[in-house]
Amino acid sequence: MVTAKKHYTMNQQKLPAILAIFFCLLFSSASLLAQSDRTRRTEHPERSEKSRKEQSPFLSRLWYGGGVNLGFSGLDGVNVFGFGLSPMVGYKIYGPFSAGPRVSLTYTSFKVRGGKALNVFDKEAGVFLRAKVFRGFFLQGELSHEWGNDIGIYSNGDLVKIKNQYDNQYLGAGYNFGDGQAGSEIGIFYNLDAANDITGNRDPLEYRFGFTWKF
Repeated sequence: MVTAKKHYTMNQQKLPAILAIFFCLLFSSASLLAQSDRTRRTEHPERSEKSRKEQSPFLSRLWYGGGVNLGFSGLDGVNVFGFGLSPMVGYKIYGPFSAGPRVSLTYTSFKVRGGKALNVFDKEAGVFLRAKVFRGFFLQGELSHEWGNDIGIYSNGDLVKIKNQYDNQYLGAGYNFGDGQAGSEIGIFYNLDAANDITGNRDPLEYRFGFTWKF
């Protein structure tokens, strides 16, 4: 069997804890703001109708996005089809800065000529920090943990998947075509972990295309 192994670093044991703490802080802030809003409605019932029409301070700072990946390729008798979705939510911290969670799910189908197809699902979860630079241009840093699969090929041509986990550390830039409401964006990101992994064959460059709302 021929396969490409991916490097598993010790930082993987720390990253899920960091993500858990981040999500707890995010949801705790939302809960506190919601409780404060309910208290104001109780103390000032005459403003209840107006308050229902107004958005809470927390929700007014959120923006939403989602990426779509679609690809086809063929090399050395192996055909690959991939489709992925990657939703994200950003919280406008201060000025041009926003941060939030991003997750992705990617479906990939591998087919060797004369053999059965092999389908795999890769999952990724992380947090990002984004800064608007000029007009639609932005810079973004991201930390994530990925539950992926390596693909091996036996001498008889059969495929086998090998589960693997690794950290991703992205630095990238992009441009958002939006007017403050609906928009689309493109970006290019460099994965430092993949670039420094001497035992794997992951491409450190990643191209993204997606849509945003209220960015």
